[in-house]
Amino acid sequence: MMTGVGTVEMQSRVFHLAKAGHRDSEYEDGFALSCPGTFPYRAAMADGATESAFARIWAETLVSAWVASGVVDERAFVRALPEWQQRWMAQVTSKADNLPWYAAAKVEEGAFATFLGLSIDREGTWQALAVGDCCLFHFREDGVTSWPLDAPEAFTSTPALVPSLPDRMAADIRVLSGAWNERDALVLATDAAAAWLMRVGPETALGLTPEDFPGRIARAREDGNLRNDDVTIIVLRMGRSVEHERLTTNNE
Repeated sequence: MMTGVGTVEMQSRVFHLAKAGHRDSEYEDGFALSCPGTFPYRAAMADGATESAFARIWAETLVSAWVASGVVDERAFVRALPEWQQRWMAQVTSKADNLPWYAAAKVEEGAFATFLGLSIDREGTWQALAVGDCCLFHFREDGVTSWPLDAPEAFTSTPALVPSLPDRMAADIRVLSGAWNERDALVLATDAAAAWLMRVGPETALGLTPEDFPGRIARAREDGNLRNDDVTIIVLRMGRSVEHERLTTNNE
């Protein structure tokens, strides 16, 4: 997908893969991107917690709602969350009716997901909001920075999560803003992928192709450099490239 801003263009590419030994239908991350030609240009990803009920639906609800909204800061996120939680509840209520009682009971506990949303302005600035350990890498001519975590050992098994139940709110919401130019790239990655990129070098993300991605992930898992988890990576490049690829949300 390519978006133009005068002579500046934006390319996006998404790479995603379920856990080894799992079917594609068991992939529990969510991702979404703005439609071509829209600004602010928005991208989001969420990592559904496996232990929770209908985690994939919650991850997909979060990312699609973020991209369609104007939310960029903590206050707006808190205001919008109850409506997004109601959307999840409406989707899972009918599905729960067809589940065994013990599975349906899990719905009452709700679903949880980490979240990262990015909004890129036409004027050359960006704003990001994160709950948990999905990470943003900003590549500039003078180097690369990562946020909200910057080292593999910083990841834990208990990240902050966004809850799906209407009577609960997200904790530890973090925000960051920055500036971009046409030579920059921005990469969003779920936790296992982000930790792997920090180990092997974040620039690895910029060289991924659809053809080599599955093999790279399989080898990294075999080598112990990548934890066996769902993997999602979004690569956004600014520049004057004429190549483009149309990508849609993973739930279409």
